[in-house]
Amino acid sequence: MKRVPLDFDCKQVADNVKDLGRMGKWESRSNEFPFFTLGRSAYLDGNSGTYYKGADGMNLTLFRTFNSFYKEVAGKLSDHLGEWVVFNPKLALPGFHIFPADPKLLSVTGNWHLDSPHETLGVGDKDAHAFTIAVEMPTGGGGMDFRFGGDEDQYVEYNVGEMFIHSGMVPHRIASYRQYVEGDCRITLQGHIVRDGKDLIMFW
Repeated sequence: MKRVPLDFDCKQVADNVKDLGRMGKWESRSNEFPFFTLGRSAYLDGNSGTYYKGADGMNLTLFRTFNSFYKEVAGKLSDHLGEWVVFNPKLALPGFHIFPADPKLLSVTGNWHLDSPHETLGVGDKDAHAFTIAVEMPTGGGGMDFRFGGDEDQYVEYNVGEMFIHSGMVPHRIASYRQYVEGDCRITLQGHIVRDGKDLIMFW
């Protein structure tokens, strides 16, 4: 696991995410609590026409809106991994998880899982990694729970403006809200890396 600081204005990114929400670009992913995505995701959409057609449409919107941010992310990943990390235009760009504050989120976590979107999309499994960038965190903070095999799960706190990189092969889940404050929001950029032929690519 590695934490990599970014040199970027995450408030501007968060404001742009919210602007796109007001334009109807968010997609609701739960009928039970407020959970939205901006962008397509292999773990939610599968290896399907929904994924590929949605990626084709959303990639242009995301890249136009967050062009400088994606370049910063790709640059930091390239520095960390020691070689260029590029996009594959056929796959979805890294996208956003959005959890607007709601009392229900105090008791809701994600499901325990391992990250295997590269297998879902059939792009191999060599040099696979996952990363999360906290763009905006609620008042009580936010993060991820890991299950390393001991008696207790370990909570890892996210810091705004920091990229958290891990293998994806340790069981983990999105942690619950720690505190409810009306108007708060939890926004993260989510992405994966895998070797596609000669290239390391980032996608969602």
